[in-house]
Amino acid sequence: MPRSFLTCTLVAAWLLIESAQGVRAQAVFPTPEAGASAFFDALANNDDAAMQRVLGSDFRRFIPTQDVDQDDVYRFLGAWSQSHEILIDQSSGQKPEVAHVAVGTNGWTLPIPLVKTQRGWRFDPVAGRDELLTRRIGRNERAAIRTSLAYLDAQHDYRALTHHYAQRLVSQPGQRDGLYWPAGQGEAPSPLGPLAITMQQGTGIPAGGYHGYHYRILTAQGAHANGGRKSYERDGVLLDGCALVAWPVTYGATGVMTFLVNDEGKLYQKNFGPETARIVGRLKSFDPDASWSLVKP
Repeated sequence: MPRSFLTCTLVAAWLLIESAQGVRAQAVFPTPEAGASAFFDALANNDDAAMQRVLGSDFRRFIPTQDVDQDDVYRFLGAWSQSHEILIDQSSGQKPEVAHVAVGTNGWTLPIPLVKTQRGWRFDPVAGRDELLTRRIGRNERAAIRTSLAYLDAQHDYRALTHHYAQRLVSQPGQRDGLYWPAGQGEAPSPLGPLAITMQQGTGIPAGGYHGYHYRILTAQGAHANGGRKSYERDGVLLDGCALVAWPVTYGATGVMTFLVNDEGKLYQKNFGPETARIVGRLKSFDPDASWSLVKP
C-alpha cells in the first residue's frame, strides 16, 4: 500500500494527542466488525456526525479537515473494497481484548485499534498514539536512508561535471556551487532537485526538514574512516571525498537514528538519544567508530 496512504494524512494529526479526552462520547459496538464498518461508512460518506460517534467528540483532533487528502480516502475505500478483516491480538493474551482493522492485500492495518470494554467494542485513539509514532519514525528513517543515497548519486553527477564534489546542498544565487540550482528553460537540471532546499538547516529553512530530517555536508573524515584522518578540501574545493550527516528534526518524534554516509557508499547509523541535535552540531567529520552500525539499504 502506498507510503503516503492513510497513515500519512488521515491519521498524521493523531500524533498530537496529549490525553484521553478524545474518547468521550464515542459509540460502543457489539463487535469489532461493526465498529470497522461504522468507520468505513463515516469516511465514505464524509459524515462528520458519524465520525464523531465513531472516534469521539474530539474527532477533529484526530482527522482535521485540512489534513485529509481525497486521494488517500479513495485509496482506503478501494483497499477496503478489495479486502478487509478483523485481526484479534492474541500475542500476549492481554486483557482487555484488542482488535485491528486490516484492509487491502498487503497486510496494512489501521493504526487505531478497537478495544473490548464491558459494554462492547470501541476505537481507542489514545492507545494508537505509540503505533502512529512508530510508523512515522520508521517512515522518516527509511526516507533519510534513501535521501542520503540520492545525495551520493547527486555528488557523483556533480563531480562528473566539475571534477570535484559540491560543498553546498543549495547553490548560492547565480552560482552552481551546490547540488541544486534553478535550471533555466532548455537547461539541464541540477544533480539534486528542489528537495535540497528542505534538506538543510538554517534561516528560512522549513522547520520540519525533509521527511523529519535535517542534512549537512561534511568536509573531512576522522581516524575511523577508510584512509584515516584527512580533509576532503584542497584548493578551495572538495577533491578528496564527500560525506553527509542526517539527523532527526525532533528526536523521538520525527526520527531516532542519526545517519552518516560517505562517497564510498558506506551508510552508518547511531542513536544519540535526546541530545542528538547538540551532539550532531559538534560533529564535523565522517568518523564512524565501533558505536556506529553499518546499514545495508
